[in-house]
Amino acid sequence: MEELNLTGKVSVITGAVSGIGRAIAESFCAHGSDVAVVDKKDGKEAANNMREKYKKECVYFKCDVSIYDEVKVACKRILDKFSKVDILVCNVGYSSTVSISDMEIEEWQKTLNINLNGAFYFIHSLINPMIEKKKGNIIIIGSSTTLTGSGGGVHYAASKSGLKGIVKGISYELLSKGIRTNVITPAVIDTEPLRARYPDTEEVNKMLAVQIPLGRI
Repeated sequence: MEELNLTGKVSVITGAVSGIGRAIAESFCAHGSDVAVVDKKDGKEAANNMREKYKKECVYFKCDVSIYDEVKVACKRILDKFSKVDILVCNVGYSSTVSISDMEIEEWQKTLNINLNGAFYFIHSLINPMIEKKKGNIIIIGSSTTLTGSGGGVHYAASKSGLKGIVKGISYELLSKGIRTNVITPAVIDTEPLRARYPDTEEVNKMLAVQIPLGRI
């Protein structure tokens, strides 16, 4: 299999300070890409560590993806710094486990604002430079809850299902213009949000692993 080579590419990754986003950022740097680390949390240390480790340009941009004005400012700064974006990974996400009968409207709105609107805001703010180049790759991190309904609540499933609609719409509209868009639907990944709900114990890990065909988290 041909080795992945991202040399000369610029990748923007949201939620890149920890968890899945951090792993993606590390991997992209390791394969040659310069990376814009986007996160609401302080990411200076993470970006500096990746820059020193992989000798790639890795810069932190603070942004709350649920606020459109912040996204616009962050994307302008990214383009000012790198002059282009080759790959956009919409990874940042929020989840909580609440039954529909107990859910506050604010929780519904917060979940959709972060998971669904946040992805749209970044795509909307960075799509024109990709169209001008007639080349771009958008990767959206979805969830297996869109297939099973489990792993959160109706608010989480709805927000992640909406991401599939974004992918379908962009693919229909822009694939002929060189823009590729895909959604990845992971299940149980060993990250901080998972451990906030499921402690790292042998009993819990066996319970989670039995749900996975490979038999491991």
